[in-house]
Amino acid sequence: MDDKELELYRIFQAIDVEHNGGILPEELYHALVKAGIEIDDEELATFVERVDKDNNGVITFEEWGDFLLLYPHEATMENIYHYLERVCLVDIGEQAAIPEGISKHVHANRYLIAGGVAGATSRTATAPLDRLKVVLQVQTTRAHIMPAIRDIWRDGGILGFFRGNGLNVLKVAPESAIKFYTYERLKKLIAKVEGDEEKTNIGASGRLFAGGLAGAMAQTAIYPMDLVKTRLQTYVCEGGKVPKIGAMSRDILVQEGPRAFYRGLVPSLLGIIPYAGIDLAAYESFKEMSKKYILHDSEPGPLVQLGCGTFSGALGATCVYPLQVVRTRMQAQCMNTESAYTGMSDVFKRTFKSEGLRGFYKGLFSNLLKVVPSASITYMVYEAMKKSLELEY
Repeated sequence: MDDKELELYRIFQAIDVEHNGGILPEELYHALVKAGIEIDDEELATFVERVDKDNNGVITFEEWGDFLLLYPHEATMENIYHYLERVCLVDIGEQAAIPEGISKHVHANRYLIAGGVAGATSRTATAPLDRLKVVLQVQTTRAHIMPAIRDIWRDGGILGFFRGNGLNVLKVAPESAIKFYTYERLKKLIAKVEGDEEKTNIGASGRLFAGGLAGAMAQTAIYPMDLVKTRLQTYVCEGGKVPKIGAMSRDILVQEGPRAFYRGLVPSLLGIIPYAGIDLAAYESFKEMSKKYILHDSEPGPLVQLGCGTFSGALGATCVYPLQVVRTRMQAQCMNTESAYTGMSDVFKRTFKSEGLRGFYKGLFSNLLKVVPSASITYMVYEAMKKSLELEY
């Protein structure tokens, strides 16, 4: 208790810039802003009113200590603000509701963290299948899985299956974070446009729109890293030496120019918008159906989440796979080669002419082997992170 009181006294002194023994609302406001928390006048008044027991507009250390002494975590401004969210519950009978605005600032970072951890975990777990898929996609001759596996093993051993995974995690973590955060925000925006901010079911069309737009924004933000990752995975090593990420990026910039980092962006967006829309919308639809028809309104557990992620991931990936093949081939080639594709339509024409329809589905089996567990792990970890970070579940 003494240690906690000393900790609270230190932060009290840091907020009390005038050192007059009391925290004024203006001082509390500046301390929150400095901690990265935006707060309006109404929320600030709620904060002060909750702590200021004698209602004189000034928070004394005794009032500060009474409010926070039993708070079990480290006393930082962000933690204190989150603590306020928990205690400022308005009793409305059978349920308790958080006052409007109290929780809107603390969830942004948590959605980003939840999405980032989910993406990094699933991508690392399925890295060998991702490498195999990319190698199969860029083959213009008849693709076979076992020879491709032998080539990867001969090229770099067990580590060869994880080539590019470091960059993959650097790419996927922010991509998943942006995608899930944007999706959650767009769902709230759509509910607001429809006139009900508390609405949780925005329908299949709303989910498709939110998921597609979230996927497009995330893909555009990290696309240069995606291209460098593809080049690394398809690079033919000399003597088993794999180029560094920085050297590969520099070579692309010098030899092909900055626009090269966005080669294949159009087919990528044409693929990611329906894929992300179908994937996210199907997952939530499957989850709701399982709650209604199988679990009888109980919350789905990890196995159900895995099943929903499996079906949604497989459905989305199969629908847009030809566009993914086109994107990968555009990413993998160098612009200054004689056989370089001139654009997306050129890839479609040459692939269809030389390989037929089957050419657009090369690597589909290995892609599904990767996407199905990847999507399942992503959603399971995301739901677990949302629960542990105390986001709405």
